[in-house]
Amino acid sequence: MDHTVLQSFLTVAECGSFSKAAERLFISSTAVMKQINGLEEEIGVKLFARTNRGLTLNEAGQSFGKDAAVILEHISQAIAQARQLASSREPVRIGNSLLNPCKPLLDLWNALSERPDCTIRIVPFVDTVETLDRVYHTLGRDFDVLIGACDIADYSEFLQILNIGTYKLCIGAPQRHPLAGRKRLTLGDLTGERLIMLREGVSGILDSVRRMLRTEYPSITIEDSPKYYDLDVFNRCEQEGALLLTLDVWKDVHPALCTIPVELDFVIPCGILYPLRPAPQVKRFLDAVRNALH
Repeated sequence: MDHTVLQSFLTVAECGSFSKAAERLFISSTAVMKQINGLEEEIGVKLFARTNRGLTLNEAGQSFGKDAAVILEHISQAIAQARQLASSREPVRIGNSLLNPCKPLLDLWNALSERPDCTIRIVPFVDTVETLDRVYHTLGRDFDVLIGACDIADYSEFLQILNIGTYKLCIGAPQRHPLAGRKRLTLGDLTGERLIMLREGVSGILDSVRRMLRTEYPSITIEDSPKYYDLDVFNRCEQEGALLLTLDVWKDVHPALCTIPVELDFVIPCGILYPLRPAPQVKRFLDAVRNALH
């Protein structure tokens, strides 16, 4: 029996529906339903009472659920012990993408006067809203650390952050835009413009920027991006002739956009994102960076 099926079973039991469990597991509701149906067929017992209100564990399901939780805990401990034994040979895997470039972290690592005996492996990935959501929630699976903007709502539920600096807010403007030639912008320069920015509820700092703009600069039309920026957001800015609230670190993301500093009394924290339970070699890596920063 695949332990991932047991995890799906417990998630469905907690959520009370296939669709809600699928969102948490980052797979389709059809896949979750097939897992549960296959599990019930394998053990020859129905585990859920299915009603119009959702799914609830029946008596057999409640009994099975208690044992499944214990089994998964033993599996997690076994995996952790195996990883610890192999950690001396495992590299620290650093995620790298267009919007989360690893070069600043590598520059910081290479500048350390004392480094632990760690090897580094760069693991590329593509920035999409779906990919980033999965990346943040599963750090430690495909790679161990990631450097980027770290003002993420409720991040403490699924990752930890080591702050190492800040990013400056800027305005991205298509090269054909009248403001594209400016060296620096004030918020007054954005009067009457469309400004694309991260939707509400994702970043506390950007929510504060949004409230300030609504109050003090109501003539700026704010338009929402998806939950995270991806290349489509930059393409939308260029194609529609709109402005984009962006970061100085993203100045080379889209060659058809100019990144212009703007007078805003806000900065975005930059940090190293890592799992709630980092592997031993990752702990050594982070301790070395933390000591150097202090």
